[in-house]
Amino acid sequence: MSRNTFSPVVALCLAALTLEGYDLLMYGTVVPSLLAYEPWDLDPATVGVLGSVVGVGMLAGALAAGSIADRWGRRRALIAAVALFSAAMGCCAIAPSPEIFGTARFVVGVGAGVLMPTAASMLIEFSRLDTRARTVAMGFVGTSVGGIAAGILSLWLVPAFGFRAMFAAGMIPALLILPAMLRHLPESPAFLNSRGRTDAAQRISTHYGLEEASESAGGDPTSTDRGIGALFTANRARVTLSFWVMTLLCLLVLFGVATWLPAVMRSAGYPLGAALSFLLVLNVGGAVGALGGAHLADRYGIKPVTTLGFVCAAVSLALIATTPPIGIVYVLVLIAGMGTTGTQILLNTFIGGYYPVACRTTGLGVALAVGRLGAIVGPTYGGLFVAAGAGTSTQLLAFALPAIIGAAVTILIPAGRRDTSAADVSATRSSHWSRPRS
Repeated sequence: MSRNTFSPVVALCLAALTLEGYDLLMYGTVVPSLLAYEPWDLDPATVGVLGSVVGVGMLAGALAAGSIADRWGRRRALIAAVALFSAAMGCCAIAPSPEIFGTARFVVGVGAGVLMPTAASMLIEFSRLDTRARTVAMGFVGTSVGGIAAGILSLWLVPAFGFRAMFAAGMIPALLILPAMLRHLPESPAFLNSRGRTDAAQRISTHYGLEEASESAGGDPTSTDRGIGALFTANRARVTLSFWVMTLLCLLVLFGVATWLPAVMRSAGYPLGAALSFLLVLNVGGAVGALGGAHLADRYGIKPVTTLGFVCAAVSLALIATTPPIGIVYVLVLIAGMGTTGTQILLNTFIGGYYPVACRTTGLGVALAVGRLGAIVGPTYGGLFVAAGAGTSTQLLAFALPAIIGAAVTILIPAGRRDTSAADVSATRSSHWSRPRS
């Protein structure tokens, strides 16, 4: 594997996103422990609110990510985000009251909201065009790995030590990750160029074999191609709105299915153990879909593969609704994970690759902020069907529908200059990669 494909940037983003994935996805594993914690005497509604505040924090962090990265630089924004949500996890572990615990959960969300679009921008910038989707996927697969780790670790920690141990476990790896980031994570050449530090930017670009300054340069610091307004200039408005809809629908399906799949499958007559294990398979599918879909996207173009991801999610959920044998259900849940989490990771590449570097983090941050509304609505959307007494088939088809709409919106996106195809890759190789590198 080439230095470009798996560089220190990818390794450190992978570590940071694994830690973030753990912090975000572990909450469900501690809900029973929180409900049983007598000193706080929490009811289910309060526990639900404490779980939701992290989503609100992520929305705020994602909206602020572009401004923070433009002011501080990508490197410092990433390090600060990891430090922030890790410290907040430590606060959760020692919180003396539900109010402080909830505030700390909100801060976890803010840090995670800043991290995701900034990490995506860094991964895109430190990648070659012909391996871009794979590079981003290798970093973002960490979110699935973190979720898997949380599920496995909870089997030991929660029964033995209670909910506080799970939050402490989310903080401890930062003691290793943060020093490594401080030592080995380079600054973005785009940011350095925007501050007039062209020599430093060129050294980093040469070391990592990055594309020419036309792609990696940050441009004139007075450029108007920055901020949210830039997402609607240069004929970008239609694509920007399409990205928002696609991200919202993808996260609606992802979080809705992750929330309700065990309950839906239990109501369909599957054993409790199997119903719970479906979530683990869903996360594994997300990792497989991210890496496999990225390989296909680098070969055939990201737009058709993203469309295929939405279709896979819809078809797999529709087929699960037919209540096939449990072995087939596991395969279909795996495909559903590929079509939800895997598709969202591809969307990060699709969105970031479309915008120029001057507004890339802003474009990703706003899209993820809008998508976070889908993550908030998804569990409620599923709950409406459960509360209405809808059958298993209706509940699953209800989540297949937004996935189909997502595929249709993706198809209607006009072919952009940054929608990587085999022809683009060939041209890029001949123009950018034929020269010798130091």
